[in-house]
Amino acid sequence: MSYPDSESKSARLYERARAVLPDGGSRSSIRMLPYPLYLASAQGKHVVDVDGNEYVDFNNNYTSLIHGHSHPAIVEAVSRQLAHGSAYAFLNEAEVALAELLCGRVSGFDQIRFMNSGTEAVMNAVKAARAYTGRSAIAKCENAYHGTFDTVEVSLGVEPTVLAEGDPPSRPGSPGTPQGVMDDVVVIPFNEPVAAERILTANATRLAAVLIDPFGTGMGRVLPSDGFLEMLARFCKAHGVLLLLDEVVSFRAGYAGSQGARAIPADLTALGKIMGGGFPVGAVAGRADVMAVFADGADGTPARLHHAGTFNANPITMVAGLKAMELMTESEFDRINALGDAFRAGITEVLSLTNTSGEGAGHYSVFSVAVDDPELARPRDRNKAMESNGLHRYMLNHGYFLSSGMMGVISTVMDTADVDPFCQTLLDGIRSLKGRV
Repeated sequence: MSYPDSESKSARLYERARAVLPDGGSRSSIRMLPYPLYLASAQGKHVVDVDGNEYVDFNNNYTSLIHGHSHPAIVEAVSRQLAHGSAYAFLNEAEVALAELLCGRVSGFDQIRFMNSGTEAVMNAVKAARAYTGRSAIAKCENAYHGTFDTVEVSLGVEPTVLAEGDPPSRPGSPGTPQGVMDDVVVIPFNEPVAAERILTANATRLAAVLIDPFGTGMGRVLPSDGFLEMLARFCKAHGVLLLLDEVVSFRAGYAGSQGARAIPADLTALGKIMGGGFPVGAVAGRADVMAVFADGADGTPARLHHAGTFNANPITMVAGLKAMELMTESEFDRINALGDAFRAGITEVLSLTNTSGEGAGHYSVFSVAVDDPELARPRDRNKAMESNGLHRYMLNHGYFLSSGMMGVISTVMDTADVDPFCQTLLDGIRSLKGRV
């Protein structure tokens, strides 16, 4: 293919879309300039756009498709359920089965509550922490992404604070954010345990929870250190603050998520992505006494936290999620994590062979091509951050779809045979872009 092509079907569809959809779509995260691609089909690790171009999908819907596209076992389970209904105001057995599976895998999960997205999961986990503690404030790391609602968007996408010049302020994530929202968010520096603990301690009596993503920043490029996590756990225990883990992405780290892999004593966990089997999903899980805020009292007293949702735990998502998680055995997690190691090693070798500053970054089953060379990297101008150019565009035009930040996500339909072709294309791309064909 040759992207961009103003005469392509994708380009023409985008022109139509811009007339009826703000910026031509409904997801800021998938925007690509000069136009996004429109898909016609997706199967396994491959996707085909409306112009007939085929790509190996290393985005996998931003980490959610751990089994790739249209996995036969999930398709069969969903098709069987679809014939019996997709949503109704009744309970279904698959919800119980999926809850049993997840609570059986993670020691910190006594109970779980399902919803429809990772954003909903974090939002309701924050509300649960407030309902349980009676406190209103939360703490989060500067520039940590936790979904799209105003509380957790505080101090997102900002220039990192220079600690020698002062502590991180609470800055609005979007124009018009109420001052009261910012007042109830304590911002701490990522991976700076001494400074973070000092800030947390000064605000301890008003904090309901400390919210942390165990994948850290850059979708797994920089993990929180052991010392940072240990400080957060120690602080929370000492001050009656809940440790709230955002495992929407990081649950793919292993059989019991990041908290199992790194022994993080979370009180509440927000979940999503891989546990939906390719369908919209979110969940809050945690200790029974904390999760009790969702339940009416035995005497009929209303729950401290009302939580409804027309499509919560709908049977399609529940059967898809159950099948997806059943397929994710301990050995399968280990296999795709090892595959992530192989991609990172291959990328690092390619960068070394081409004298390119950078590395194969990431952890577990997520990797990224982290380069500093301006000939290869995407522009640093935030207004052009979604422009497909340089190395990203080369990989796209040679059959590989990654995120605009050159992040790749492993799915179970991939294996070691995928590593060398990817690395060879990367090698060719770097040499071509540097004028060394």
